[in-house]
Amino acid sequence: MRNSIRTYFVYDLGLFETKGSPMPRRLHVFILTALTALVSLALFFAALVNGWFGPYSRAGHQFCETMRPGLIKQPANTWSNLGFVAAGLSMAWSLARGTFARNRNALTQSSFNATFFSCLVVLLGPGSMALHASGTELGGFIDVLSMYLVASFLAAYSAQRLFRFGTPIFALAFFAGLAFCIWADKKSGWRILHFGGGNIAFAFFLTLTTVFEAVNIFALKIHQTPAWGFAALGAILLAFFIWNMSRSGCPWCVPDSLIQGHAAWHLLDALSVYCLFRYYVSEQSAAARQANI
Repeated sequence: MRNSIRTYFVYDLGLFETKGSPMPRRLHVFILTALTALVSLALFFAALVNGWFGPYSRAGHQFCETMRPGLIKQPANTWSNLGFVAAGLSMAWSLARGTFARNRNALTQSSFNATFFSCLVVLLGPGSMALHASGTELGGFIDVLSMYLVASFLAAYSAQRLFRFGTPIFALAFFAGLAFCIWADKKSGWRILHFGGGNIAFAFFLTLTTVFEAVNIFALKIHQTPAWGFAALGAILLAFFIWNMSRSGCPWCVPDSLIQGHAAWHLLDALSVYCLFRYYVSEQSAAARQANI
């Protein structure tokens, strides 16, 4: 009992030890992530079959692919989102096995952070599928909500490592960021080019994450493997370029094709998130690196 309480406070509340062996394998991280995948996909299909997403409104038509009859309106843009599910499960499996346990950081040492991040990445899949399969307004909101979940996590996670606060403050920062994104999404007057308030808030939290990460690297001397960071950035920039070239009315838009630029956007985004995960789990503090020399 005493060891269980100690493990909770040391690893799950962010009070990480600097000595001793890494945490043992944590199979529950993968089990909870796999359950999240199964339940969210089951709910997605149930909602689709039973019409819970509401009336069809052509939501998502701006992403080029023809809206087809039947349950799945945009098959390429829908099924490509399984890349997020695969990325989240892969992350959870490696964390559960303790693959990166030698690197003592907030993801490898905290079951909460490991499970939470893996589950959020998994949820990106069914979240985006809700829009592209149903073509409904509710599906569109669920799509952007899944984006806001990940953006809020990244900003809160970067802040947690910068300011060294535990899980309760991390949760408060996460939900505050999520609430701000949802509020901004409803502000119809906020618009830059074709990006609405929700997209602006999403970009803001990604920028904030980048700033916090820069401070972590240069001020706190936290070390990560740079190649994974550059890979994550390269994948998202390539995805953004393809997405903009493939929107309806743009040069690369071929509506009736099953090869869709927006589907490539989904797959490259999933790759980017996985590379970002590898960047995070490679993290070591200056003290930890010195101890390993």
